[in-house]
Amino acid sequence: MRTVGLAERALQIMCKRATQRVAFKKKLYAHEVVAHRIAESRIAIEKIRLLTLKAAHSMDTLGSAGAKKEIAMIKVAAPRAVCEIVDWAIQVYAVTRSLRLADGPDEVHLSAIATMELQDQAKKLTAKM
Repeated sequence: MRTVGLAERALQIMCKRATQRVAFKKKLYAHEVVAHRIAESRIAIEKIRLLTLKAAHSMDTLGSAGAKKEIAMIKVAAPRAVCEIVDWAIQVYAVTRSLRLADGPDEVHLSAIATMELQDQAKKLTAKM
């Protein structure tokens, strides 16, 4: 449950930053990538919360030995989810991760790469015709 609390805090920080910062003349939350990360974070938190509750219920009803699988699953799922949420929060709070984000968030570069790739593919398709 501590991990769920950490995920909640990271999401809270991400949302606060997304409502305060402006990039390309829009609040960060208005950018689709950031909005999706916020939504994905909420979904991930709810998933690990439910898995935690299932593990706790299994421990209560079956004992620790009977709940081994659920315990193992949450021990894997929760840290993975929290690391991803924290990473997204750091990317929204770009000042903190200067090395990775010195040239802007990865998503900006990924969008540019995708645009250039689509243009290249369109040129290839036109050349074949």
